[in-house]
Amino acid sequence: MDGKSLEPQEGQLSRAAQRLGMSQPAVSAALQRLRLTVDDDLFTRSRSGLSPTPRATDLYNEVSTHLQNISQALDPSHCFDPATSERCFRLLAPDYFEFLAVGPLVSQLRQSSQAISIQMLPQQDGWQQQLLNGSADFGLDTQLPADERLQAIPVTEETLAVVARRGHPVITGTLSLENFLAAEHVVLPLRERQVLPLDQILGRPGWRRRVGAHVVQYPSLLSVAAASDLIATVPLRLARQLAHTLDLQVLPFPVPVPNVVVYLMWPHALARDPAHRWMRQRLEARLTAL
Repeated sequence: MDGKSLEPQEGQLSRAAQRLGMSQPAVSAALQRLRLTVDDDLFTRSRSGLSPTPRATDLYNEVSTHLQNISQALDPSHCFDPATSERCFRLLAPDYFEFLAVGPLVSQLRQSSQAISIQMLPQQDGWQQQLLNGSADFGLDTQLPADERLQAIPVTEETLAVVARRGHPVITGTLSLENFLAAEHVVLPLRERQVLPLDQILGRPGWRRRVGAHVVQYPSLLSVAAASDLIATVPLRLARQLAHTLDLQVLPFPVPVPNVVVYLMWPHALARDPAHRWMRQRLEARLTAL
């Protein structure tokens, strides 16, 4: 439907029906319901066809702009203009993504828009439901979504590294498997340990790290390791960013381990939304360039 299809100047029900993609009887029935709603005939017959009543003309002048806006919003080909958009995109991601990528991403966005913004949201239990209920636009995770209503693509890979403070009494420039197993660790919550099953990676089923501290943010892993004899397993990119500032050793993981794939995901319902697609392309480019 478009606003012009409802103009009182259309003149004939047959032409109005054609433009609306409806049958003439259906248009007649809809017109009758509208007459009852507004308590006005709306149109009178004349030699040239149907002529609007003053009430019909007033109604059209009041609603035509709103009808046009609705028509444009429902049109999948409606063009998204980043230069004028004030849309805020909401991302569910690990906090280290904020540290590494949000600044460069905003700088990239400002090349096209001065008003589009980003809101980062924490990944709590059941966070994928926020994508499905519309309270978030994108998510980042190291596991593919199980729900078929979510789409995902790989956008980058993370290499695992281990950090320890300079001056550590045991770890000095190299890290053996024995020292890794014997060390006390600072760790993230349970979900991170499920994603990174170290007992399987190390070939020691049932092995558990000696945990000296639990924290909730990736940067805190590094700050705790810098101020104690605890060590932490972290993404290599994050370690390199903070190692000099925190005076940390950045060490290879003690056994060969495949890189961890990171996926960008979004609800299938938004796949064809022009604004969402525009932002998805920029997120993919930014994450691929990390």
